[in-house]
Amino acid sequence: MAINTVIFDLGGVVFRYDPLERLQQFAAFTGETAETVRKRLIDSGYSQSCDLGRFKGERAYREGLHMLGHRMTMEHFRNIWISVFEPNEEVVALVRRLKTHAAIALMTNNSDLVKDGLEAAYPEVLELFRPRLYSSDLGVMKPDPRLYQIALNLMNSEPAETLFIDDAAKHIAGAQTLGLVTHHFRSAEILEKELTTMKLL
Repeated sequence: MAINTVIFDLGGVVFRYDPLERLQQFAAFTGETAETVRKRLIDSGYSQSCDLGRFKGERAYREGLHMLGHRMTMEHFRNIWISVFEPNEEVVALVRRLKTHAAIALMTNNSDLVKDGLEAAYPEVLELFRPRLYSSDLGVMKPDPRLYQIALNLMNSEPAETLFIDDAAKHIAGAQTLGLVTHHFRSAEILEKELTTMKLL
């Protein structure tokens, strides 16, 4: 069966992702070490709770301040939260070309802090993808097969007709359990060659 649907991961694929940037910016603002910030926001389970939608909106912000032990505006907090992301322009260019050949979706393990922040900062990138599936909206994260099934249902696509692109091996494995065609992302150049081979470019 020919591929007619392509689902992209966000961080590490469409956007470059540097998790240390968030820790360093919070550390610079609070005067704490990056390691202390990591323990408070990551090791504590706070970040995962946001990604699963347990903390959303104002509550995510308030819980984040509580974990940090410092005050800042919600806009400042969210801007630091999304500072780990920068569009990968080479991948974005591929997506623009790909849209003439396939339906394009985005599926990511991320919070509404990321959703709201990135969609405000980079609308021209995010609008390339429909639908855009955030784990915080659905309460389930990759590699849980339920998330891939939700995407298939929304796209009205069969697994064998669907290409899933991610930089994490465990997320690729989760997609393969449902029979999706997969590409383990390493670079835009390698992805372009794969899409060309599949006659999607």
